[in-house]
Amino acid sequence: MNIKLHATSEISPHVAGFIVDQDGFVFFKDAFLFLSPKERGAFRLLLEAWPNVVSKAEFSKNIWAGRMSDGGLARCITRLRHSLAPFKLAHIDSFYKGGYRLTIVPEEVMASAPVVSRSTIHARPLDPEKVDPALIEACTYARQLLEQRSLEAIDRAELVLRNTIASAPDYVAAKLLFAQCAVSKINYGADVKRSVIDEGLTMLEWVEDIAPQTPGLQSQIGRLLDCKWDFHEARLRHKRALAMFPDDATANLNYGLHLLIEGAYSDAVAVFRTAVELNPFSPHLAVILARAGALASGDVAEAVALARATYLSHKDSVQTYLYLLCTLATKDPQPEIAHAARHFARTRATWALASGAISYILARCGDHAGALEIISKESKEDAGIHAIYTGALLSMGMLEEAMTRVKKAVACGCGPLPIILNMPENLGLHKHPDYPEVRLSVFSRVANM
Repeated sequence: MNIKLHATSEISPHVAGFIVDQDGFVFFKDAFLFLSPKERGAFRLLLEAWPNVVSKAEFSKNIWAGRMSDGGLARCITRLRHSLAPFKLAHIDSFYKGGYRLTIVPEEVMASAPVVSRSTIHARPLDPEKVDPALIEACTYARQLLEQRSLEAIDRAELVLRNTIASAPDYVAAKLLFAQCAVSKINYGADVKRSVIDEGLTMLEWVEDIAPQTPGLQSQIGRLLDCKWDFHEARLRHKRALAMFPDDATANLNYGLHLLIEGAYSDAVAVFRTAVELNPFSPHLAVILARAGALASGDVAEAVALARATYLSHKDSVQTYLYLLCTLATKDPQPEIAHAARHFARTRATWALASGAISYILARCGDHAGALEIISKESKEDAGIHAIYTGALLSMGMLEEAMTRVKKAVACGCGPLPIILNMPENLGLHKHPDYPEVRLSVFSRVANM
């Protein structure tokens, strides 16, 4: 419960210019604030409670899902104070055994304080003196496009960022977002050439040279290295990212994906669980945690139970629903399950790699014609994603065709193939005489394989 105290200022955060949008992101006078998920959650609580104190219990309940330590909260508040320092008008006061309160400086103090430019807000950590507002708007637009999680939106974001970087080669925010575009494309299931990944890594290494403490930088580098199958170096980057920012949900997600590649399923479960605790509203994270749990247990009934619980926690998500259908089709394929999946077959669903999931459901449930129709239609796309149909092809007894598609994906030398090969629906590939050679080509840079 919030502790009610007399306010030190009559200026509300909203009047001062702080706004939380419908997606939970924080803006100051229309400029986007780069905050980590924990910082953003803590700041939202302080904004909503103003002018009252937010107790430690409230932080623990709403941000840490009841598993907060005093040290974790203190570190989060310290980073948030650092993020708010350029504004001068916003302070976070501490109360011994009480909690924290947001204070807005009175108007007469604000009037004499240095003016905070939009570039100071957006361009952290480098804080250049001047950034063209058009560049800020371009990056904000690109970030919004990436949040849409569609291939068309990702392509538009990449074009916007290429133009932005061409006009401002030293703008850090644009380079970080460009690297995110490459990762988003691979997560979606689009073909991404190694040259694009290398381009993203070059940009991130440039950022590292001048601002090595940039939040999210090491994790982003690690994820791109995983995408080009350089797993040994990727592991070092992920470890460094978590040592620097243990409360970063994305850093935990990316390291968990790396652990799936290594086959360390139980370790991946623990890391994904932390990511979900840090960001409990993400259906994508919830599905990945359920997937990892199923891999760790090796039990189909357990997989269904985890998928059902995930769906019940995110009933409005296409992704959780399709994953539930996948697990049901694996355990007990029925025509009713195929009927439910056909609802999504006409258009590409918003879940990354959804067409592979739908074709697998139809194949498992006996609708081979429907599965082959989806595979044939999607095969017009580039070779890097052909392996997402392996599970469906194996379910229909088409081992040779499945291996042909895997080999095409291997030839690309990058993409989601390492995780795909570790999924239980693709275990049938082990029967093919070429599988050992394929596995060696993909996992040659994993230390424990």
